[in-house]
Amino acid sequence: MKNQRSILPYSKRGWLFIVPIFLSFLYLFNGKDILSDSLNLRPEVGTRGLGLSGAFISSADDATSPLWNPAGLATLQRGNLIYDLSQGALSFAYPINSIGTFGINLLDFNGGDRFLIEHASNPIGSFELGSNQALFSYARKLGPLQLGASTGYSRAPYQGSRWAQNYDIGMVTELNPYLRLGMRLRDISGVTILHENGQILQTFDQQLALGAALIPHPIIRWHNRVNIISPGFGTSLEIGNETIAARVGSAFSFNTDTPVQSWSAGFSLSQSGKQIHYTYLNHGDLEHKHLVSIGMSFGDQQPISQKPEVKTEKQQPSVEATTRVQSKEANSTIQTRPPEQSPVKYKTVQIAETYNIDVELLLAIVYTESNFNPVAVSKNGAVGLMQMMPHTAQELGLKVPAYSNKRQPIRNANTDERFNPIKNLHAGLTYFNKLFERYRGDLTLTIGAYNVGPGRVKVNGPLISRGKKYVKRVLTRAELYQNNAEQRDIDIKRLEAVLNN
Repeated sequence: MKNQRSILPYSKRGWLFIVPIFLSFLYLFNGKDILSDSLNLRPEVGTRGLGLSGAFISSADDATSPLWNPAGLATLQRGNLIYDLSQGALSFAYPINSIGTFGINLLDFNGGDRFLIEHASNPIGSFELGSNQALFSYARKLGPLQLGASTGYSRAPYQGSRWAQNYDIGMVTELNPYLRLGMRLRDISGVTILHENGQILQTFDQQLALGAALIPHPIIRWHNRVNIISPGFGTSLEIGNETIAARVGSAFSFNTDTPVQSWSAGFSLSQSGKQIHYTYLNHGDLEHKHLVSIGMSFGDQQPISQKPEVKTEKQQPSVEATTRVQSKEANSTIQTRPPEQSPVKYKTVQIAETYNIDVELLLAIVYTESNFNPVAVSKNGAVGLMQMMPHTAQELGLKVPAYSNKRQPIRNANTDERFNPIKNLHAGLTYFNKLFERYRGDLTLTIGAYNVGPGRVKVNGPLISRGKKYVKRVLTRAELYQNNAEQRDIDIKRLEAVLNN
């Protein structure tokens, strides 16, 4: 069943991009000689995106996402604020659980073409003074799709320029953990900026682009973009994790009015929610090639569910040695949302309520740990539904004999209580809630620490690559249960059969 997870998305979701690809061909073969037309395009802004040579269509995942693909906002789990020192762009985005993510981008905040001061010795800056833009965006995840839209106003760098409205839409989907696809249509109806006297100062034509990001390894990402209108191609290789990453890329343009090829290189640093991005952009007509932006993340990370907790009398765990561990702060509790289509009050749901955890998350952890096998034994000696190690299980009150080789446990629930599925589940959830308190309600760090151990995860993070991969697997499975009630109930019944055996 685990193997199917990386295969099924191709058959179920591949059709999602037939429509944009078809539209792309219509643009190419509608009788318009694109190669010979001189197109006017809205300038690309954003240190990180430019550092990826514009190949940010399927990879956009921060407050600057609307400048490349508004659908990228849907991945945000915390608020994000980024200021581009070089290009005078202020980007802000904040997710509101169950509603979606909202973003604002304001461009050309600088007093000159370069950061703070217009001076020959200042190497930072590249934006054309007066090319103002104000962009308002919204994105939301719907099943396998991230959808986003932006609207805003632009003006030309001329005295007396009026503002003109523009519209963008975008879409991103993850076919599997190794491949993401994206599509962006910018300035849908085109933009014409007029002078106060009615003279046309500037026009922006439509831009349609498709993107793909390949992730062969958690620290290796290969970003690509194809421009359909104003034909071109951008590709970039990025190596690193959320703490530090380096990138190098190249862009090719087949429009006669722009350079044939340019390249970029840069890096990003992130620590304790603070970020800095740097790019060297070797573009033929660009005088100031050093780009820098700074940012910060804020607010609590959005868990899978944040419905208000209903104060009801909960069933106590059946294992006397385990204790119910709850967060001291109400807003840092993993909330409960029983499955809507379950006809009866399953024991699984009751246990989830006892520990204030979404039943979808409970199922996802058990699925990822043991695939609902109560006698599973890992190569490290972890046992049962929640894959409890001997020492951890003993600390939580379970009877576990002293093994000379923990990889060869005695498969008897009376001798080793980790093989008792109910006791194993209660002990695992008690341990999970202790970690949840330790990491101050950060669900990502909690899940990661459950896998790699709290000794390898600091209270403020970050996770090592193995932990990140595990978190992604768990949350992907939990999201599947949220979006597919039938699959959720199937796996609830699988766990019920184990617990009632």
